[in-house]
Amino acid sequence: MYNSGLSIGFGRLQLLVPDGNAGLPTMLGSGLPQEIFDNVIDHFHADTQTLQTCALVALAWLSSARAHLFHRIALEPPKNTRGAGASFFFIRSRTSPCQKLFDIIEWSAKGRLGGITPYIRELHLCEGMLAREWLAYEPTLPLLLRSFTNLRRFEISRSASVRIAWGQLPVGLKTAISEHVLRLSSLTELKLSSLMLDNVGDLEELLRDCRHLRVLEVDHVIFADENVASLNTSVRSEAHRAQLDMLVIGPRTSTALISYLLHPSSNIAIGTVRKLAMSISGNFADFARLLHASLSVEHLELVLMNDVDLQEYWKLPSSNQFDLSQVPHLRNLKVNIDVLQKLDDPLPWLSALLQTGIHSLYTTRANAMRSIWIVYSLYLPAPYMDRSANTTIFDRWSEVDSILCGTEPGMEFEPGRSSKYPHSYENLESVKLEFMLENPIGFGVAPRFLKEIVLESPGLEERNVLQINAFDTSK
Repeated sequence: MYNSGLSIGFGRLQLLVPDGNAGLPTMLGSGLPQEIFDNVIDHFHADTQTLQTCALVALAWLSSARAHLFHRIALEPPKNTRGAGASFFFIRSRTSPCQKLFDIIEWSAKGRLGGITPYIRELHLCEGMLAREWLAYEPTLPLLLRSFTNLRRFEISRSASVRIAWGQLPVGLKTAISEHVLRLSSLTELKLSSLMLDNVGDLEELLRDCRHLRVLEVDHVIFADENVASLNTSVRSEAHRAQLDMLVIGPRTSTALISYLLHPSSNIAIGTVRKLAMSISGNFADFARLLHASLSVEHLELVLMNDVDLQEYWKLPSSNQFDLSQVPHLRNLKVNIDVLQKLDDPLPWLSALLQTGIHSLYTTRANAMRSIWIVYSLYLPAPYMDRSANTTIFDRWSEVDSILCGTEPGMEFEPGRSSKYPHSYENLESVKLEFMLENPIGFGVAPRFLKEIVLESPGLEERNVLQINAFDTSK
């Protein structure tokens, strides 16, 4: 693995791409099938030093070792600073990691053992902050990007929350990304993080030719102009769209992205998405539109961020709220809630969400749900959250229990009812409730918390599908 020249030095990399006169033995004389050696080498995927040694043992081992050593390349901000603020005595002319890697790729391509480019499957460009910014100042980067021929995954991000201004990057670099990297037929995964685009049309240009994309992850991406008027007015046919399998919309991402994804000219086919993850800080109606358009979703993850205002959700008409009955193939639901200590109680929202899994006309029709996983990020105040607070917070859990077991809220529990009568969640096999205790006070907080928590869940307990866990997440 090559990580900004840090994990593998230049000299080491030279050893791993021997020239045409290198005297490596063709194969070991053990008589064992090569598949056995390949399988053994696969077990050293994360052991760089051992892989380097394997690459020098025999020619037959070189390809397997290279496949792991060069699988992922991460180009990160340089340690030394640039610019006028740096001391004159510390300014040295040195070859950049980009230039080193480009030279090695060019050098290896001329040898009889073949180049290393086919082994590079993942590339991550990480921009630095302030004096450590490098993307716009690295002259070799566009040439390096154009040398890759077999990338499967491409990522661009920044090491801090400040976004990369796409419009201010050099034209040559943007062209190398949009017209070469993103057009590779091998590229199936793309992650865009911490980007500021001038308008939604810039995103359309970026994704225009990503025909083979299967995974799209976006977080902390915003637009200076969120108007979709800049988008192409032509309608793109389904056959010419990327058939996504997984879509992840991470935190602090403009909902103008959703407007693009649902636009007729979009290059992304939402109807094929099987795994959908959305981090929500507001604009519930936009996220609901995306969910309802994702007809093939089987795995759904919703993350309620800590600044979400649930009161805004209740003001929306029902047509603009989440409706799980419109996602007929949904099998696994995960909900991450980061608002437990806020005034808004998230349990009514969770109950309303699960209630939509019951068809409005055919209330006893079983849905496809197999598992529900609910995670609370819980901030414990000093000296410790007392038992009364826990009880108050989960007073309404019985509503969730009733919905998932096919009983009316407030109805007295009837043993065996869930198995006697058909109901929407009868295929449910697992309900996990987990508490991530952040900044806990004292030793062994998680076990104490589990003893204090009070949950009325007779139906799920009778079905033996409820699991409750708590974890201390503070270091």
